[in-house]
Amino acid sequence: MIETVKLTVKLSNFYKMPLINRVFSLALLIYIVTFTAYALDTFPPLNVQNNVYGFTTDFINLIVIIFLFWMVQCSELSKQAYIFSSFGLLLWSVGTTADVLDELVVQPYWVSVYFEDLCRTSGMLLTSYGLFKTMRFVQSINNRLARELITDDLTKVHNRRYFYQHAKNSQHSPYVILIIDIDHFKAINDEFGHDVGDLVLKELATKYDNAFVHNNKFSRLGGEEFGGYLPISNMLQACDFSQQLITIAHTINVQNIRHLTVSIGVAMQMPNEPLDKVMKRADQALYLAKKNGRDRFEVAS
Repeated sequence: MIETVKLTVKLSNFYKMPLINRVFSLALLIYIVTFTAYALDTFPPLNVQNNVYGFTTDFINLIVIIFLFWMVQCSELSKQAYIFSSFGLLLWSVGTTADVLDELVVQPYWVSVYFEDLCRTSGMLLTSYGLFKTMRFVQSINNRLARELITDDLTKVHNRRYFYQHAKNSQHSPYVILIIDIDHFKAINDEFGHDVGDLVLKELATKYDNAFVHNNKFSRLGGEEFGGYLPISNMLQACDFSQQLITIAHTINVQNIRHLTVSIGVAMQMPNEPLDKVMKRADQALYLAKKNGRDRFEVAS
């Protein structure tokens, strides 16, 4: 199940933040208030009316940086992305605060060099690297979600969505569809429990997934039913492969009491036949295999 996280920048989020986020937030607030009070009280004032535009521009920049800093504290980022972004925006805020006060008071040279220029430039660099780490973090999440969308949760093989998407987009024609169903799977669950049934599904899926090499595709369609896609036009090869799958199933021993068996329906695509009709014929062949005694495959007419 995919969890969703809602990003909000409400001030009430402060009480829900981890300790490190609150420390960073308080540190920035305390610095701005303390340094502003110190600068206004210590350094000679300037004529504000002559610097209204510069003051307004620098003050807006400071507000934007503080807001970005707050967004980082409210976000769930990777550890490295959070650290670099937080330290970068913290230093950038330090530099921009000095830049704002530069329009109000005559600051000494050391403030302009170390606080205004050095902190602002270092903050920009660290923030940029934090943004890069954030993009990598988002990309990794996107890749993980993309894998989850096409992967079966239990068996970790491809799922029904991937199987149908791949078969529909395939350029190979004709192709062969296999529908594989575990025989008497309900009885396995009833007799040995669902935990054993899950282990059987995972073991069979792993062995079959290893057997489907090259451009052959294997997926779990649902329950105890699996699908196989073979980009071949030779029915004899498809039948030989189906028999191999039946033999592989025999290697699985359920609780050292019984060997696993499967039934398989095999259907080759007819000229211009859509996937859903091929699947339906394969399913009918599977039903015939069940009816004729199981532990076998049948080819759709």
